[in-house]
Amino acid sequence: MRPPFWLLWFVLLGCGGVVPILGGCASRSATPLWNVPSLIGQPMEVARKTLGKPQSESPVAPGTMQSQWKRDDVTLRATWKRSNGRVLAYEVISRDDSRALREGETVPLLVPGQLKENDPRYSTQWIEAADRPLFYTGVKIVPAPKNHAVVIRVSGTEALLQVAYQVSVPVGKSDNFLTIAPWEASFTLPDDATVSLAADLYKPLGKTAFQMKVEIIADGKVVASDASTGRTVRCNYEF
Repeated sequence: MRPPFWLLWFVLLGCGGVVPILGGCASRSATPLWNVPSLIGQPMEVARKTLGKPQSESPVAPGTMQSQWKRDDVTLRATWKRSNGRVLAYEVISRDDSRALREGETVPLLVPGQLKENDPRYSTQWIEAADRPLFYTGVKIVPAPKNHAVVIRVSGTEALLQVAYQVSVPVGKSDNFLTIAPWEASFTLPDDATVSLAADLYKPLGKTAFQMKVEIIADGKVVASDASTGRTVRCNYEF
């Protein structure tokens, strides 16, 4: 016996309309849940303020942490560096293996994070189902590499100072020399570069109370500093 037409119509309305078979009536993965592009380039501190307290947080490698949020059976993960809070990647997992999407039909996996495949701010990589080759459950988002305008600076009372710095990049640079404050140098450095700066009093040149300060400034913001009235000052920063 065929069910009455009104019963079929009621079932369709209960599912919110005609739903593609890949999603099913219970699918929530086609609903925007997070604005991930707005977080690209922002430190983990901003991500926490925007997304709220993570449901879980754990180390995944030396110096690297992973935070996780969950909403409507969709998981958002952020992998970030403990040293400076820089987010290395996000992952949006919106399907289990049984509902994974085949290669070429993965665009719905972008929807929960409001993502696009060709946004220059980041790259996307499909996350393959554990037991179903060429079927995918989510998307990994990697921020585009960024260069930073960096200034290292020594300031303070007029004095002869012993200054040393080291920049660790694919082609590193270091120096150790005598100079009179103030002194500074500028660099353009990529993500993952490290900078260290130190200064020590060699000879006072005035009669006023001595003080000195070292600073590392990245993209117009002081990210590391140290100051003293006599002891060696040093600071370092990892991008």
